[in-house]
Amino acid sequence: MAYTSPSSSAALPTVERQLSAFDAGQWWKPVAGFVLLFAAVWLSLYAAYALLPFMRPGSVVIADAKFDTLVRGHMFESEHRYRVMVFGHSKALTSVRPRELDAAIGAEFRSYNLGLPGEEQFLPMLEAALEAGNVPTHVFLTLPWDKKLDKQGFMDFLRNDLEIAKVVMPFRTFPRDAAMFLFMNRNRLTEAVHDVGEQRDNMLEERGYYFIKSQSHYANDRLPDDYALPSDRPNRIDQRKFPERSYARSRLEQLATKYGFEVVFIPVPHRIGEFAPAPAADGARLATLSDHPRVRIMGPDYFNYPPAFFADPVHMNLQGALAYTADLAKLLKSTGVVD
Repeated sequence: MAYTSPSSSAALPTVERQLSAFDAGQWWKPVAGFVLLFAAVWLSLYAAYALLPFMRPGSVVIADAKFDTLVRGHMFESEHRYRVMVFGHSKALTSVRPRELDAAIGAEFRSYNLGLPGEEQFLPMLEAALEAGNVPTHVFLTLPWDKKLDKQGFMDFLRNDLEIAKVVMPFRTFPRDAAMFLFMNRNRLTEAVHDVGEQRDNMLEERGYYFIKSQSHYANDRLPDDYALPSDRPNRIDQRKFPERSYARSRLEQLATKYGFEVVFIPVPHRIGEFAPAPAADGARLATLSDHPRVRIMGPDYFNYPPAFFADPVHMNLQGALAYTADLAKLLKSTGVVD
């Protein structure tokens, strides 16, 4: 005879009652409770992310300020014969000082540094500026366009986990960022909040130039004179390559034709020893990639500067930015890009 434990027998009515409850249409209650709890957590995190922008990483604060404020405001006046937008990643962000560049060229010249930290795509920022009515005469690029042939579609989006995460949970790093901000500034919280706002305002005042202080770990924001990295390639020339066919190129040329601006590739600043010196013959180069619209390469692919001009292995300090900006102004004049 089979043995049935009393506990098993007692459990049967409980299971049957649960099944009956679900059969009676009560299954939705725990599901609704979960959805409401998830929505409450999502809304709370999103509200904190939106209302406490000073807790975001500095790179995000700067990028948001450029998109939301700088390029959507009034950038140029009618007397500006040369209206210049400079694009690139953090090397451009920390090396081009628009005020000094304008002063070196003349009163008819006005420029903006639209470099973004950790970002090589320039089209979204350019399109935002054009949509706001800010039309340049020259677009300066430090990096070649990529070689992707098609615009990112919906299926590309679905295959990109990072992009999905950005859309679904824009606050995904907020708990970590908030914890770090509070811990690092636990003794000066009010001052830290003020510092973030001041850095943002200074960047806007400088028309996009920004010094990345957080990555500077040497005295006076200056690398040692003998600074080098194992990854340096002092015997290799860092030559930029420009894909013949690219969605970014096609879109850029469409915009250049529609709005009548010229595209100019300008040198990138490198540390001496990071790469070999650029070919001397490129010093006065003004090569044409396209006539209609006009796309040109001005000067060498890069300038080399001593480590003392850098605050960290990649980004220039103020002394370096002033030197690079002065060299860029000289190159603009000597090549005839501006007269």
